[in-house]
Amino acid sequence: MKEEKVNLPGFFLFIVIIIFLSLKTHAHGTIIVSGVEHNEGFIDVKIYIDKNSFLNEEMAVETVRKRASKGETVIPLSKLHEGTIAVVVYHDEDGNGELKTGFFWRPKEGFAFSNGYTPKGRPKFKKAAIELAHGEPINIELNY
Repeated sequence: MKEEKVNLPGFFLFIVIIIFLSLKTHAHGTIIVSGVEHNEGFIDVKIYIDKNSFLNEEMAVETVRKRASKGETVIPLSKLHEGTIAVVVYHDEDGNGELKTGFFWRPKEGFAFSNGYTPKGRPKFKKAAIELAHGEPINIELNY
C-alpha cells in the first residue's frame, strides 16, 4: 500500500484561513476610551439598548470592567455587534465600583456618554444613542 504525503504548508495555510474567517464572522464591537488620565483604577462600560433600561445598571445588556491604561483603554464587547445603543463610561479611579460624585451629582471621576453627549440635567438615551456597526470601533473621550 502506498502512503500519501500531506502537503503541510498548504494544510496549515488552509487552517489559518479557516480560523481567520471564523474570527471575522464572529467579530463583536470594540470601544476605544481615550483621554484616560492615568493607570489607576478601572474603566467601567455599560451598554443600553433602549430608554427604559438606560442608566439602570441591572438592565445594561453588557457591562465591561477593565484595568485603566493611561491615554487609551480598549474595551472589547462580547455580546453586541450591531444596533442602536447608548454607552456610559466612567473611570473608577479608586476602584470602589461606583462613580464618585459631588455637589448636584457632578462626577468627580472621568466619565463620558456615547455620541459626544454631555447632559445638562438627567441624561437621555436618545441623545446618547449611536449605531453600532459590525466591526467598526466606537471612540469615546473621557471628561474629567
